[in-house]
Amino acid sequence: MPFPQQSSASIDINAAPEVVWALVSDITRMGEWSPECVRAEWEDGAAGPAIGAHFRGYNKAGEFEWNAPGVVTDCEPGKVFAFEVPRESETTNIWRFEVSANGAGSTLTESFDAPLINVDGSRANFEGRFEMLDKAINKTIANIKTAAESQS
Repeated sequence: MPFPQQSSASIDINAAPEVVWALVSDITRMGEWSPECVRAEWEDGAAGPAIGAHFRGYNKAGEFEWNAPGVVTDCEPGKVFAFEVPRESETTNIWRFEVSANGAGSTLTESFDAPLINVDGSRANFEGRFEMLDKAINKTIANIKTAAESQS
């Protein structure tokens, strides 16, 4: 039986989609909401979200610390911000934030597709890794909700 490698979570936010999108697409602020990302910074001349923009994320999970490159793959203001974390192989991990209008506010959905999770020999493979990521996206979107609603 294959292990899970994808998950998503959604939350309603009392803030306009543009406000929520501005938060999730500012990769330099991801360390404020993510329980795993400590900080992130734009690289290679990138100064903000745009398709093809490069950044580096610095992460910590339990005893493990690492940094990883990221590339923005989808960037539609007020609606979608997505990026991939390329690996040496052709396999990449994909993170996606989708924002939609919901009455006077919005709904934020964060999802991930992490095909290297629970694969033998992968550095991303350790006991409970999927469950850790699954729980982390719920915490991340809850923190974004708090930040967005404090601005509205």
